[in-house]
Amino acid sequence: MVGIRMGLPLPSVWEMLAQLLVYFLVEDYGNYWLHRWMHNKWGYEKIHHVHHEYTAPIGFAAPYAHWAEVLVLGIPAFVGPAIVPGHIVTFWLWIALRQMEAIETHSG
Repeated sequence: MVGIRMGLPLPSVWEMLAQLLVYFLVEDYGNYWLHRWMHNKWGYEKIHHVHHEYTAPIGFAAPYAHWAEVLVLGIPAFVGPAIVPGHIVTFWLWIALRQMEAIETHSG
């Protein structure tokens, strides 16, 4: 991956926290607007309606989506690491935290 460090030394806690903050802010902003776009007439009818087949708030609904939605809404998760590249440990922690957040936000 371009710009992502993989060797030693490992990042400090403060470096990781700063990068994760950027990642969350960038992803949240981008995901908000893309998700909002998915709720327009075309986006909802063609793509996003699949995600809303679950009517109860359940964590399993987080990844349940049309393949195009997975691709489109997945983009913001990688923009932060592209802007502020860090260590691979930070990247994997980011992906894990992002998935936990998605499950939590769909849990009611």
